Amino acid sequence: MKLNDNKTRLDLAALQHLPRMYGRDCRVVRWAFAYRKWRNKIWWESRRRFLSYLKKGPPKDKRLHVFWHLRGGLGDCAVVRLAVLAMRRQLPNAVFYFHTDSPGAAAALFEPDAHNVFLPTGQPLWYKYDIAFETCQSFKTVHINRKRVLAVAPDFLPLLDKMTLRQQEFAPFLEDNYLLEDVMGLFLVRRGLPRATLLSYLSGLDFDPNAAPALPPALTQPARLARFGLAGQKYITLHDGIDATFGLQGQRPLKCWALHKWRELAALLKACYPDVLLVQLGGKNSPVFDFVDISLVGKTQVQDLPAILNSSLLHIDGESGLVQLSRGLNNRCVVLFGPTDKNFFGLAKNINLKEEVCGSCMWLLGTSWHVRCALGYDTCANLDALTAQKVFQAAQLVLDEKLK
Repeated sequence: MKLNDNKTRLDLAALQHLPRMYGRDCRVVRWAFAYRKWRNKIWWESRRRFLSYLKKGPPKDKRLHVFWHLRGGLGDCAVVRLAVLAMRRQLPNAVFYFHTDSPGAAAALFEPDAHNVFLPTGQPLWYKYDIAFETCQSFKTVHINRKRVLAVAPDFLPLLDKMTLRQQEFAPFLEDNYLLEDVMGLFLVRRGLPRATLLSYLSGLDFDPNAAPALPPALTQPARLARFGLAGQKYITLHDGIDATFGLQGQRPLKCWALHKWRELAALLKACYPDVLLVQLGGKNSPVFDFVDISLVGKTQVQDLPAILNSSLLHIDGESGLVQLSRGLNNRCVVLFGPTDKNFFGLAKNINLKEEVCGSCMWLLGTSWHVRCALGYDTCANLDALTAQKVFQAAQLVLDEKLK
């Protein structure tokens, strides 16, 4: 991504001022922003200094110890894996410590060994490490022990300086990236850029945001399938597009296709491919389909998913973390897009379906965009217009090629 042209810089400046517009004449809004800034800079800094005296960090040996906070769900972590692998090429001997918001996500993406350590849940002391990164839509360096880097990996300093300069360009957003990360996402969507673009730029690594590096073979071993009755079977996986981390309070997300359309699609698939099993995947938020051959809803762990998806003939899903996980797998997906943007989230190897009835409204209503339509509809008009017949025809393109 290039930031040298005036139009890009003007877009960034406009986005920077947008959250503050309503605070110009509202003392409460200004106080709210001031409170968040105080909390982030003073409270967490005080807590950090206090706990530093009570707990120990990793050893100060001849290796760099790098902390990664992979924020978000499985799909977010799967995209950040591109940055992690690019950083690994720069620091082949470093120890990476992974802390994820989505339990088990690291185990579905990396092999634990002497160089990859999965941290337990809680609040790890990231400032005890030599370097600490925080990632989701963006890439933020939250801690550098420059003395340690100089002693252990001096060749890494130019890259650190490069990412520092780039992150300073986005400083108004990265200062409170929890609050403003959606704004950065909208910036990419409006410019037609893929999901990993900011990760590539802000990390200084300049990796290909459309890359699809394979997952380690140990994570996709077919032997893992026996426990689910899938060993040696031909099957299609279905997923309703619901992230298990969402707090839905009994509401059905806008990004989910209508249940009667799933039923119609299943009937079309079984009529044309009677010997192929329909296998449903899902977590605690997923409804259980009564028209599939095997339902694994709530019966799998995150680390089981790479093997199950890798051996499937096809995966059909809404835009979800499982689709992003497939970036590193052999399978293809038919992906049903509703409020989310196809160009931003779509992978080139998949068949990405979207009826552009009203566009993409993700992030427009804060976190509630998952269950509330920006135009007031009960369901997503894009998904309402997507027929089971069209999805079936897309599935046929993949299945006929696989089964011939």
